[in-house]
Amino acid sequence: MKLYGFWRSLATYHVRVAMTLKDIKPDEVSIDLLKGRQHTEDYLKVNPQGVVPALVLDDGGPPLFQSLAILEYLEETKPQPALLPKDARGRARVRGLALIAAADGHPLVVPRVRTYLEKEMRQDESSRNRWLAHWTMRALEAIEGHLAKERETGRYCHGDALTLADICVVSQTIGALAYFNCDTAAVPTVMRVYNECMQIDAFARAHPLKQAASAGL
Repeated sequence: MKLYGFWRSLATYHVRVAMTLKDIKPDEVSIDLLKGRQHTEDYLKVNPQGVVPALVLDDGGPPLFQSLAILEYLEETKPQPALLPKDARGRARVRGLALIAAADGHPLVVPRVRTYLEKEMRQDESSRNRWLAHWTMRALEAIEGHLAKERETGRYCHGDALTLADICVVSQTIGALAYFNCDTAAVPTVMRVYNECMQIDAFARAHPLKQAASAGL
């Protein structure tokens, strides 16, 4: 397996955590998003969308793309430890929580959106940063609304076992705390789950700011 990603990428974080939990050790290839390497001809052959992550399997087939699709593939091909509940309703809830973070919140703050805001919309740094913080927190506040009131919430997002929801919620929280300097006081349940997860080696070790490439920042 070969995982194309970037140390700062929160979507790559999703896959890195899941692979660590499932004891899968891919070769990692860094695609420097800050230098625009995702737009090179070579990488576009791997992922025509020009984003990370992408996962090349050993079977010689086309690469997998989009972090949630990759997580689902890993769950189906290496189901232990399970990252989805056994019951259909529970799986739907976990997927819904994951999607708030990964499909609603995260896409609004990625490099291509930030670049468009700056170059095409002529937004200065302060305005751009307000955008990033606003949409990051709207996603976390929506998640908080579920976690705080629903009885299915336990030690983690769904009961007392880790799920895909925890991976995505932790990733979104990392963005809020480490990248966009958000005040997370309004999402105490999210923060409780985040702190629980960060006690687990797979979550803590995969933190973007703990990756080797970030050491010079």
